[in-house]
Formats: sequence, C-alpha cells, structure tokens
Amino acid sequence: MTHIGTFITESETSVKEKLSQALETLLERDSHLLTASATERSLSFRLGMYLQQAFPDWDVDIEYNRWSGPCKRTRHMTTVSHTADTDARTAYPDIIIHHRGTHENLAAIEVQKSTNSFGKHQDIKKIQSYKRDSGFHHAIFVDIGVGDDAGRTQVELMP
Repeated sequence: MTHIGTFITESETSVKEKLSQALETLLERDSHLLTASATERSLSFRLGMYLQQAFPDWDVDIEYNRWSGPCKRTRHMTTVSHTADTDARTAYPDIIIHHRGTHENLAAIEVQKSTNSFGKHQDIKKIQSYKRDSGFHHAIFVDIGVGDDAGRTQVELMP
C-alpha cells in the first residue's frame, strides 16, 4: 500500500489480485446466476460482496449515489436511467471501492455481462470519466461470461 497524505491506496497489482480472487469466488459460489444469465445488478451485487471481503478496510458500494460533494460527480455522463432499467445503464459506476464521506476513492468498476448488446465503449468512457473527474486511483472494466459463456471473465484496467 502507498500513503498519499493520510490516504492509503493499493497498487494496481494488489487491486487486480483481489479482484481476481473475488471473481473466482463469484464463479464458484454463484454459477447458477451465471448460467441463468441473471441481471447485471445481481452479478454486481454478488461481486461487491466478495470485494468487500477482499478490501476490509474500504467501503464497497453498488451504484452508490450519496456523493459527499461535487468531487464524485462527472461532467461526462448524459445517460438517462429508469428504475426498470434491467440493463443497468445508469450514470453511477456499478461498484466503487472508497471511504464513504471522504474524497478517498480507490476504484470505480463497471460490470458487463457477455450478452450485453450495448458493447463496452460507453461503460469504459464512464469509468475513465470517474477516474479523471473523481480521483479514483483505478478504473476497471469487468466482462462476466453468462449463459453459454459462464465461467469466462475479462478484466481491463484503464490507464
């Protein structure tokens, strides 16, 4: 871990290893959700639970919308969302790892199912924007295989 002022962060290697461990747990414990192609929100929630175990000193939140101020807003987002949105096209990152009530933002994570018909371009723009505008140290795109692709995952760390 690295100290930035009083803010302790984790290296890219550490974050990637912990994310890989959480994804392995998801694949082992929630294979039914993957083969049944459960909603992206369901998969994000389960992955978030395993990430919380991997990052016990951090808060892991799903579609967190209780920002402490303008630091966690992004000027890029124009997507309109609705409560019935089962494709999870909201302007919030799917998962964030942060310290609530502070400006300490470790990672913004976008989760996408392999069957997503929108492609990954918009999700990547969203997390890159959160990294740039909100001070997240890591921006990560996770593609989770569902249905016939269950068990396959791809992880991309954004520059």
